[in-house]
Amino acid sequence: MFFNKLKSVLAITSGLMILAWSPDVLAKELNIIATNFPQYDFVKNITKDKANVTMLLKIGAEAHSYEPTPKDLIAIEKSDLFVFNGGENDEWIENFLKDNLNKLNTFAFTKEVSLRDEEEVEGMQPEAEEEHEHEDGEEHEFDEHVWTSPKNDVVILNKLCQAIVKLDPENKDFYEKNAAEYIGRFNELDKKYSEIISSSKNKTLIFGDRFPLLYFVKDYGLNYYAAFKGCSNETEVSASTIKFLIDKAEQLKAPVIFKIELSSDNIASTIAETVNAKVMTFNTGHNITVEEFKAKRTMADLFNDNLPALKAALN
Repeated sequence: MFFNKLKSVLAITSGLMILAWSPDVLAKELNIIATNFPQYDFVKNITKDKANVTMLLKIGAEAHSYEPTPKDLIAIEKSDLFVFNGGENDEWIENFLKDNLNKLNTFAFTKEVSLRDEEEVEGMQPEAEEEHEHEDGEEHEFDEHVWTSPKNDVVILNKLCQAIVKLDPENKDFYEKNAAEYIGRFNELDKKYSEIISSSKNKTLIFGDRFPLLYFVKDYGLNYYAAFKGCSNETEVSASTIKFLIDKAEQLKAPVIFKIELSSDNIASTIAETVNAKVMTFNTGHNITVEEFKAKRTMADLFNDNLPALKAALN
């Protein structure tokens, strides 16, 4: 009886050992941490179901107010790849990486494309803090919103795919196929944006909001006026800034005053009501709503939504 039981136990144990060593069980799913929605979206569209992808920023939250928790930092340390943007809003990451040098695989959007200095155009509300002039040899602050141009997105997606393939070469064809399909959508967006802009009478956009679209307007030869620059933390605007934007809107006979996603339309509405224009949203991809996330909307979807708004504003 004892030997029969022992034989049964050994048979079960042997079966478990075979199961434990089978390739399917040993195959390790990539664990990738992304900071904000653009990073999450690009990784997810390349890896699909081949990776566990986590976004640190909560869906629908303001992208510039995120601060990591101890749990977030532990998750980053355990990840196979940490994908972030880089720039002023990600200073905490630079400090974190100093303590984890050579321990983490990282990918920063701002390391993959040519950067542009932040700029403050005429009429823009100045920052509340004291301004510092940059002397020769001193590093300028760059605009970090590199993903807002489809031309940059094509470059970033290509390089991100290469980084993921290095971690999981067995699924190279799968990742490259997905990346190529998603890149195709941004190439199509690039073509559509170019067609609208090249055939438009007007070449100037007016934003009653922050303006994180420097790469977009520079890549497509547009001009702009806005209440605040890219990552400004200002929410109150002066009467002089409002008046300047109203004067510009009247001068240009602007049919549309823009705001960005997940932002108040107070400033844009004030300008629009005065000049008899419409308020429209221009998606910059910082984040999406809970409803949009559940509907599996992508960055390409959001940028496609901008086409009719852009056409209305420029004609």
